[in-house]
Amino acid sequence: VLLDKLLTRLKAKGHRVLVFSQMTKIIDILEDFLVMREHRYCRIDGNTSYEDREDSIEAYNKIDSDKFVFLLSTRAGGLGINLQTADVVILFDSDWNPQADLQAQDRAHRIGQTKNVQIFRLVTEHTIEEKIVERAQQKLKLDAMVVSAERSEARREKAKRGARKRSEEKRLEGRASRESKVNPPSTHPHTPTPRAQSTHRSRAGG
Repeated sequence: VLLDKLLTRLKAKGHRVLVFSQMTKIIDILEDFLVMREHRYCRIDGNTSYEDREDSIEAYNKIDSDKFVFLLSTRAGGLGINLQTADVVILFDSDWNPQADLQAQDRAHRIGQTKNVQIFRLVTEHTIEEKIVERAQQKLKLDAMVVSAERSEARREKAKRGARKRSEEKRLEGRASRESKVNPPSTHPHTPTPRAQSTHRSRAGG
């Protein structure tokens, strides 16, 4: 019921939608629902051939396409697909691995996207889905902490290298200064030693 109302409202506002699910059986049910509601759609799952996959993507992305919904399995449709003409992503169910859901969302966040992308995640209250979403959020938080720690360590290492480089430059400058004081450069041009002139005179008349 919720999905039906959501799709009706989105279609009335001119949005185009990607719907992701973990299971092909759920996608089969959603496909029957779309047929019943007369929503034009495309579909990709793990059993879709490469040719059909490319044809579906092209049909959905073409200018003035009448395709409103694209049904995708999260694993099969989560990578290598550019569906930037969609501006709404609905996660019908969630994956234990939060990165899989993020990759699914990225299908609409592609080069060529000109609209703000809306993300909807459907979760049934008091079911295992709540724990899946909770664990996924914990994993994402942990990933963010690890990445932040790695970046901080990289910044500290960069600062240490910069400090060592500056210290070495100062050491070399000090060494050069000490050497110049011990051996000061000559401030006068070199004056050649005059040659001794002969004091003998030739006798007159030989």
